[in-house]
Amino acid sequence: MFINKDKIVGELLDLIAKRQLEGETFPELSNDRLEAIADSIKFEWNEAYAGVGHIEEFKDVVKWNLDQNLTHW
Repeated sequence: MFINKDKIVGELLDLIAKRQLEGETFPELSNDRLEAIADSIKFEWNEAYAGVGHIEEFKDVVKWNLDQNLTHW
């Protein structure tokens, strides 16, 4: 599965919106911070899956990177 940065940012925003609807609160995330998270996701995706994987694996990578970024920022 090929992914680009726009797809990653879109998936991040979808995940954040879903979790907010479930009552979770998030700090304000600037465009630069979202871009940095997207870069991290793209790097991990390319390293761990050589850019090839299934959508559920991709969503797991997005979720893990978002959670790690919020925990350690």
